[in-house]
Amino acid sequence: MYKYCSRNDVGVYYKINDDKFMINGVIVEEGDYEGETQNYISAVLCDGVGGQQEGYRAALMTLEKFKEVSKENLGIEEIMDKAKEANDLIRKIQKEENKENGLKNTLVGIYANEDIFIYYNLGDSRAYRYRNGYFQRLTRDDSKVQDMIDDEVITYEEAINHPEKNIINKCIGYSDKCELNIYSSSVGLINNDIIFLCSDGITDVIDDNTLKAVFDKQKSIKETLEEIHSLSLKNGSKDNISLIIVKSTQKS
Repeated sequence: MYKYCSRNDVGVYYKINDDKFMINGVIVEEGDYEGETQNYISAVLCDGVGGQQEGYRAALMTLEKFKEVSKENLGIEEIMDKAKEANDLIRKIQKEENKENGLKNTLVGIYANEDIFIYYNLGDSRAYRYRNGYFQRLTRDDSKVQDMIDDEVITYEEAINHPEKNIINKCIGYSDKCELNIYSSSVGLINNDIIFLCSDGITDVIDDNTLKAVFDKQKSIKETLEEIHSLSLKNGSKDNISLIIVKSTQKS
């Protein structure tokens, strides 16, 4: 069984929320969504890029394509196909409407059942796993500052406040070629594993060590969500704030 809670908040700076997400086929445009599911969990989060209204459209179009990855048995190929379909559709509309500088979105998602765990991303929305006190970032940001970190030009600490930290170099709609970062494990999530998905409205203002400290308190996932959301606002987030927390209650 998988328990989940989630929140999509426009935040305090923008009037339009271009963060959108979906859990087991249900698209959430604003507000809270929580529940539990028995056999599988499929969660996808998108952060619109290229202007609020255009990003909003792109995120929704991508999620409509990804509705089909919400089923009990799923493989990597199907997820990759949906990412390509979303990318092809958005690129087509960009060219028809002369909006190649807008109408894009990041993408991060997970799929799990008792036999498999898949996670994937494009852009700088992130997936983390908390297991037995160990907090691990599963995804790598497709961003200019991440490239600089990898090349040892700057440190992770310097990247947090770098003026180019929000420049991404891959996302849905970025180019005609869709290069989804996707990984899988032949072992599903184990009992008490927690998966955390979020947009950069959180990670721009909360570092990984602080996030770990929140999860270390081992509160309920709802209380954890509330604390992360409140901390994002307290730390001055100027973006939309979206997050999904999933807890596995599988037998190990």
